[in-house]
Amino acid sequence: MDIRTTGDPATEEEIAAIDGLLGEPESLWQGGERHPADDHVAHGGRAVRSRRHLLLPVLHAIQDRTGWVSRGGLEYACRRLSIPPAEAYGVVSFYARFALQPRGALALHVCDDIACKCAGADELCAALEKDFGAPGGAWHRSPCLGLCDRAPAALVEGAGADYEARQIAPVTFAEADGILRGGAWPHNHSTPLSPTLSPGGRGGLLRRVGVVDLRGLPSGIVRVRIVVLTRSGHRFSARRRYRKCVQRGS
Repeated sequence: MDIRTTGDPATEEEIAAIDGLLGEPESLWQGGERHPADDHVAHGGRAVRSRRHLLLPVLHAIQDRTGWVSRGGLEYACRRLSIPPAEAYGVVSFYARFALQPRGALALHVCDDIACKCAGADELCAALEKDFGAPGGAWHRSPCLGLCDRAPAALVEGAGADYEARQIAPVTFAEADGILRGGAWPHNHSTPLSPTLSPGGRGGLLRRVGVVDLRGLPSGIVRVRIVVLTRSGHRFSARRRYRKCVQRGS
C-alpha cells in the first residue's frame, strides 16, 4: 500500500511547469481530463516505467517556477510519471536544493561545506544572519555547490516563468548584501546554472553545450563532461575520457 500526500491540489503554475516539460496529459490516469476510454484502458508496464528518470527534472521545473515544491505539485508530478508519492517525497526531501515550505521568489544559497568554510563561508553567513536574520528566509546555508576551487561560493535563484540562476564564486558579503536588497546580480565572475535534462531522456547534459545526443557523433574517442548531482541538488562537472563507438545509421 502506498502512502499518499495530503494537501491542496496543484496550482495552475505548478501544472504549467510540469506539463511544459512532459507535454499535456493524454488521459485521466495522467492527471488530465476524463475520456470515455479511461473507463476501459489504463496504460502501464515498460512504457510507464520508462519515464521515471524524469522525476528530478520535473521537481526542478516545479521549484524553478514557484520557488518550492508543494504537496499538491508533488502529487500531480507523481500522477504524470506513475511514481508512488512516498518514493517521490523521499527524493525531494533528500536534496537540500528543493524547498518543501513556501518561500519567496529570490533565494540565495551560500555554501558552507568544508572548502568554502575554510575560505570564510562561516563569517559570510554570520554577517548575513546579522543583517537579514536566520537562514531559511531569503538566504540559505547550502551543501557543496561544486565550486570548491573558487570558494566561497553561492547560488542565486529567481523563481518564476522567467527563471534565472547564477553561480557566484568567489562571493563577497557586499555582493550577497546587494542581491538580497534587490540589486543587480554580479556577472563578471558568475556562470548560469546548467540546464535540466530534456524530456526525451536520450541526451547527455554538457555544461557548455546543453543536451547532446552522443549517438549522432562519429565513431572514436569522445571527450565528455560527466555531470555530478550533489546532495544539494546542484550540478558540477568532472572530466573523463570515454571511448564511444557509435554505429553509423543506428
